[in-house]
Amino acid sequence: MRDLVLKNVVIPDTEDLSPVNVTVAEGIVTSITPWCEAANPDGINCDGAWLLPGAIDMHVHFREPGATHKEDIRSGSGAALRAGITTVVDMPNNTPPIISAKAFLEKVGCVQASGLCDVLLYMALTSDNIGEIRKVSRHPTFAGVKVFLGATTGSMLCNIETVARAAAALDCLFVFHAESEDVLREAARAFGPGRSARDHLALRPVQAAVAAVRQIASIYRPGMRFHVCHVSTVSELEIIEAAGGITCEAAPHHLAFSDTMTATAGDFAKMNPPLRTEGDRAALFQALIDGRIDCLATDHAPHLPNEKTSPWPLAPSGVPGVDTLVPWTLKLVQDGILGVDDAVRLLSTGPARILGLKDRGRVEAGLRADLIVWHPESSWRVSNADIRSKCGWSLFDGMTLAGLPVHVIRKGELVY
Repeated sequence: MRDLVLKNVVIPDTEDLSPVNVTVAEGIVTSITPWCEAANPDGINCDGAWLLPGAIDMHVHFREPGATHKEDIRSGSGAALRAGITTVVDMPNNTPPIISAKAFLEKVGCVQASGLCDVLLYMALTSDNIGEIRKVSRHPTFAGVKVFLGATTGSMLCNIETVARAAAALDCLFVFHAESEDVLREAARAFGPGRSARDHLALRPVQAAVAAVRQIASIYRPGMRFHVCHVSTVSELEIIEAAGGITCEAAPHHLAFSDTMTATAGDFAKMNPPLRTEGDRAALFQALIDGRIDCLATDHAPHLPNEKTSPWPLAPSGVPGVDTLVPWTLKLVQDGILGVDDAVRLLSTGPARILGLKDRGRVEAGLRADLIVWHPESSWRVSNADIRSKCGWSLFDGMTLAGLPVHVIRKGELVY
């Protein structure tokens, strides 16, 4: 692989904001030196743009195997890479579900054949597959175990007693879809018929999330690696913080939109957990600003427009997100809401730490050259026509976000 030199870039989450030259060889950042215009005439002059670590999205659903008309590993990883995400972790609620070593290794084959960015994989926990998980738990593509405490797309329900046994038996990361199935069922019984998109919040209430997080905290012990997916309320955060040692993510859609969006977007705004009230959204957004959320993750869950316009409740839950994660976050930096160091923590160093990926997540000599070059003055008016995910739409359609990266480097290779 030919050496790559990025000239006249600024690494903004460091104390010294002077422009530098960054040299990459064999997929690794080998040196960071003061910018010299005359040096490396064949290098790429980045004109003072910012150099950031590639984003890591630890929560995507690329739909392969089983639903590749919505997305597949190639289309999803390609959309992620163009938008500055160089590593993703794909969820196991496929058809068939990833609950055996055989199914896991078959999916690894799909990743190796089609992945354009790094694609790691979770296995799902069931009542009797701890041994199957153990067989592949040291595989380099294995990222951890997904636990579904509430029914969602591709239901693989698991009770808390099974989780406790698995956590004692397996030394790995456990990531939780935290909604209590008992609370969800009671909400459905109480609500009765005549439901629509606007009722999704009542059918999946805050109490379901809070009850599930309490269960998770009740079995957590120091040294366990527990992570709560798509936190949507501060009430969940408070339990997580009190437990100490449990990490969590939030999704941009829960931070940017409230349940009032269903009045105009209908089931395009339907996801699990649902969009919350404006009060809950605002409180969660303040928690993001205050540094209480460990990382951002998209819960990228694409469905085609004709599926989302099906009559309720047939319209599936889930929204796409990989195209917009980095531009949405960097828009908060442009607006002075987050510092660039916050953005780097939320997009890169935070998920790298949670996943145990010590070779990436920072711009640093000796680490993998997963990098994005981005102009801090750039902007992008989002259009569904620009969405590279196979689903072809976004909740952010029509909104102005930060611009897409000028260049994306993965394992030292200039891919954009």
